[in-house]
Formats: sequence, C-alpha cells, structure tokens
Amino acid sequence: MATGIGGFLRRLRQGHVKDEETKLGEAQEGETVRAEGARRRRDRNSPSTYLQPEPCTTLSDCEQYGRGSSENYFERLPSEIILKICSFLDASTLFNISFVNKRFHDLANSNALWSVLYASQFEKKKWRPRGGVMTEAVSSTSVEGKPAGYWKKLLLKEMAGYTDTMWKTELRHMNPHTGMPALTEHVLRRLHIQWEITLINKNGRESVYEHTHTFFEGSSVTVYWNRGGWPFMSSLTGLQLHGIMCPARPASGDKPRWRSLIHTTSLTKSVHWSFLGADELVKLLRFNNGIIVGVWRGNWKIAFVMINLHFHKLIERSLLGSPFCTYIPMEDTALDSDRGRHGYTLHIVLHNPLHRIMCQRFSPLYISRVPYQGDYVQLIAIDLADVLQHRPVAKISVPWEAEGFQGDVERCCMMTLTVLDEAQRPFWCVSSPVRMSNKLRVLDLEHAGEQFGIVYEDVEGKVRMTFVWMEDLQQCFLVQLITAFPAAKVKRRFGGES
Repeated sequence: MATGIGGFLRRLRQGHVKDEETKLGEAQEGETVRAEGARRRRDRNSPSTYLQPEPCTTLSDCEQYGRGSSENYFERLPSEIILKICSFLDASTLFNISFVNKRFHDLANSNALWSVLYASQFEKKKWRPRGGVMTEAVSSTSVEGKPAGYWKKLLLKEMAGYTDTMWKTELRHMNPHTGMPALTEHVLRRLHIQWEITLINKNGRESVYEHTHTFFEGSSVTVYWNRGGWPFMSSLTGLQLHGIMCPARPASGDKPRWRSLIHTTSLTKSVHWSFLGADELVKLLRFNNGIIVGVWRGNWKIAFVMINLHFHKLIERSLLGSPFCTYIPMEDTALDSDRGRHGYTLHIVLHNPLHRIMCQRFSPLYISRVPYQGDYVQLIAIDLADVLQHRPVAKISVPWEAEGFQGDVERCCMMTLTVLDEAQRPFWCVSSPVRMSNKLRVLDLEHAGEQFGIVYEDVEGKVRMTFVWMEDLQQCFLVQLITAFPAAKVKRRFGGES
C-alpha cells in the first residue's frame, strides 16, 4: 500500500514538472514570435527596407546570389550564337567590337563573317562572263582555305580604295611649279572623296556635318561648312575631321561610308585658339591644323567652319586611316654628304576661298644660321635690302557667307607653304590661316609707308613676312620673307651635323 501511494506521488510530481517546463517553453516561444512580429512591423515601416535584399537563409543561397549578380551572360553563350548575332552587323561595327576582349577579337575576325560582308559589298559589282570561272569568288572552299583575318583585310582595303592602284599611278606625275602631284584635284573628284567634321560637346555628344563647298588652289584645298544647326562655342570641347569616300550615285541601301580620321583638334579656349579677325557680324577664331571657326558677334554661336588642307599626302590621309587613328606616312630620309646644304625650293601662296592673293616660287635657296638662334637655320627668300625682290600683293582678306549673310574680314588670309629639298621632295608643308598685324618695330626701308607683319610658327618651323602699304600707289608690297626651321630637322633628314 505504501509502495503504491509513493509511486503515485512520484508520478504526480513528474507530471507537474513536465507541465511547468511545457508552459515555460510555450511562453518563451510566444515571446520570440511577438518580438519577431514587432521587428517585421518596424522593418515594413522603415523606408530603407525596400532598398535591401532579403537575407540569405543558407550559405548555398548566398553563394548562388553572389554568383548571379556579377555573371556575364555573354560568356555563357555558345560561339555559334554570338557569330549569328555578329552576322547582322556592318563592317564598321564589327571592326569596333573586336576590341572588347580576346574572345570577341577572335570571333569578330572570323573569315565566315567577313567573307559574307565582302561578297555582299563587292562580289555583286564584279562582271563575269557567262560560264566563266570565278577568279576570287567567295565560296566555302575559299573561305576555309584562307588564313585568319584574310577577308577582313581584303574588305577594309577595298572600302578605303587601297587596292585602286590607278590613283597611285596618277599621283606620280608632279607639278614642277608646286612640287605636289599634278592630278591631286582630279583624283579627289574621281574617287568622290569628301570631308566631314564631328563636333563634340562637353557631355560627349557628337554632331556630324558634311562639307558645303570646296575651293581648290594649286597646292591645297579649302573646305567650307556653313549649313546645319550649329552649337555655341562654349559648349564644345573638340573637333574631328574625317575623309570619306562616297559612291558616285548614292542610294538608300548603301552601306555606311568608310571614315578616315585626318586629325583631332581641341576647341577649348585656354590654349588652342587665337583671335584672327572680325567684321561687323562675325569673329574669326584660328585653331591648329588650318581651322577657322566663324562665330556670330554677341552670342558666340558658330556661323561657319573653314579648313585649309595641304595636298601633301592628302589622298592617303583621307582614305588610308581608320575612324579612330590617322594615317602615318613613312618618314623620308636621305643621307647626304653635304648635310642638306643644297638648294631648296620655296613655294608660297596667300589666298582665300575665292581669290589668290599672291603666289611665288623661289629657287634655289641656301640655308644659313639664324643670328642669335644657333639651333635654327633659315632660308631668306626676299631680302629687305634688295628692292628688286619686293613683290606686290592684292588685298588680304577672308570673305564668308552664312545663313544668307555675307562679309569680308580684312587683314587675314590662308597661307599654303611648301619647302622642297634638292630632289624636289617635300621637306616642310604648311596650310594655315594667318593674320596681318601692325609691326611693333618699324624697319628702316626705302619705301615710306605703314608696315605690317605676318608671323607663323609651329614645332616644324617659322615663317616671317613684312609688308609695306604705299599710300601713293594704293598698293601693298611684300618686302621680306624668311623661313626658318630647327637645325635638328635637317640633321634627321640628311644625317650628319647641320
């Protein structure tokens, strides 16, 4: 009996303890649930919650989330699919994407892509007799049998006119007066070469303008732009000049034209431009690379752009560059025991887009040291002391036309200068706008009149001209012309000590 009662009491106490433990566990669990609910309500009311991702519950979930956020899905695509996408691109775009990475470089140089582009661009234009054999037909056998990049090089050369050997032959005939190829203008017109400028604003946006007029001189061409919606000068940072080869009869389905970068010029005010002249309506700003920008007075909005291009290597620069890189000619060197002291030829033209102001050729000229400047040598074409060498010049000015207005800015013009060595090879070629200013130091001359000067200087050389205005004759005379260039330039060209 006692044993039965004792066992009953022990079981009763154990049950009571279990009940208390259960209640304590339920209470703790309830507290946890209530705290979690309160935290979630606070998080829902917090605005930063929407910007945070859900917390990862497991390590594998975190790893998968991290991998998915930075994964490049193009790397997972098979090469066949990327080639199919690239097959819809034109030659210029396909050329650009080859610089993305190594995989794209290999895929974008595929002969399968470029052979199709070559066939669509040029094979259909070739005439073949019926039943004749295709000499360079694009077939699967010819594509597979060519080395990598073959059809790409062939297409780009065709687009740039590189394989057109006729113009290379035509440029061999030199004009004995200017020293430049005599048929340069003819070749430019036959190949339908044009020029366009790209203006870049501070936001990186580009605006392209096709040229309006071209004015050919004996050794240069002046390209003129005066149509389109022009921006303000203050909004621009740069200008790019491209040469383009247009089809003879452009059609709506024609492929994009090949663009060859000739030069890039900064349009910022700090260093890169200077004041050239002004009239009642416009101001002319002079930049590097022979560029004139006309802006309206008052608001500084562009009215027109004018660029003077020298004939030296102009066709090569307009065709054989890429959209991003300029054509770099091979440097012409010649070892000479006399170290370049032979007779030079100087051809100079002062002109504007409509008129030739002065054109003179001086030969032979011999170099001499510049006084007090031992690192420069000079060619004296017109000496102050020799009155017989003095030359009359016409009115120096730059006419312009824009938006129905016309004007004429005086005391400025274009200068095209060519220095040839004894073998009649170009030694220094310049095409640039120049400004006539009053001379600060008046020279003692036999001619009585107001004196003016033109000074041009770049890293390759200097030009100094002195003019005298004779009131009684109502005529301006060029009384001094000196060209100087670094002695190191002669040394590099001919070797030895200059």
